[in-house]
Amino acid sequence: MKIVANAGPRLHAKNNQISDEMRHIAPSSQKGLKVDPTKHFINSEPTHPAELTQAKSDNGKLTAIIYKANGKLDLPPRYEKHRDLLESAINSTSKLYLHETPAAANRIAEEYEKVSADLYEQNPQLTHKSWGFSVDETGKLVATGHLSQADKQLVEEALNSNDELVSAAKDFKTSFLEGLEIERGSAGTSQYWGKYDVNEGNFAQIIDFKEMIEQGSNNEIEREKSGYLLNKWEWTINIADQLQAKAEPTFAK
Repeated sequence: MKIVANAGPRLHAKNNQISDEMRHIAPSSQKGLKVDPTKHFINSEPTHPAELTQAKSDNGKLTAIIYKANGKLDLPPRYEKHRDLLESAINSTSKLYLHETPAAANRIAEEYEKVSADLYEQNPQLTHKSWGFSVDETGKLVATGHLSQADKQLVEEALNSNDELVSAAKDFKTSFLEGLEIERGSAGTSQYWGKYDVNEGNFAQIIDFKEMIEQGSNNEIEREKSGYLLNKWEWTINIADQLQAKAEPTFAK
């Protein structure tokens, strides 16, 4: 797992604003982890060579928090009583918002771009139809939305013929579901994405990869500048919208 230096544990979409700067680790679990709401996480990628994150200590100096060989945070003694909170926040932030899940999303976008070019050439009418795609509990890519059976079969055969696209979709789902569980922690609740009940059985009914790509893509200028098909800010907003519209907040605090 990778943690970006200055990456904050509370990234908010829509009503939960996103920040990429950890401003303070408070000694009180009630105060929690504070972030700067004026800054947004856009198109940043893992750049720090060490598994290290920094936060200001009580005396205003920076305290380095490093991962030990066993995968646990090497916390200063005064933070030890908050270990569960810190590890849950940092690990879920990495998996859901910073690294594994958005990286898989960008791979999906890259491979779908290749598949869709051929798909629309075979059936141009698909461009005018309302449809999407996701991955079901068996790991198969499935078409959703308003398609005839013939169109659905055509789309699913095209999507599943691309092994890289299938692999990226599986990785997205695995990281996403794991991140939700981590975010809920031992309490089993969350204020953020973890509050939504998304699981193996209902994932395909909630997360639409095609909508994610169409709503979260960079324009040509930004794509050339950043090298990424997806704009992480727009991507995060879209996933939050999909969760709010289609998932139950079963695990809300």
